[in-house]
Amino acid sequence: MEIVNYTLRINKTDKQRAEEVFKTLGMTFSTGINVYLKTVGREKKIPFSLDTNKNVAKTEALKKFRENLKIMQEEAKNNGTADMTMDEIDDIIAEVRREKCK
Repeated sequence: MEIVNYTLRINKTDKQRAEEVFKTLGMTFSTGINVYLKTVGREKKIPFSLDTNKNVAKTEALKKFRENLKIMQEEAKNNGTADMTMDEIDDIIAEVRREKCK
């Protein structure tokens, strides 16, 4: 295997963030970049989703959110919690989070 050096320009903050992740995984920045390049070569694609039309993705996400919200509103009507205040809802969320941390 022949090793080559390559210089590239990247945003300092992006590099620092990536270095932190790589360090957490027990690897250097160089190793992390090599893992990425090997994955691209092996899979013959970018190893994550790229969306050229973010508005479409946002529209779809918003549509799903609205559908889920309608379901939750109907469930709230059915179980008598439709008139809860935001403070009451926040209290329940906080309680659920505390239970998860136990």
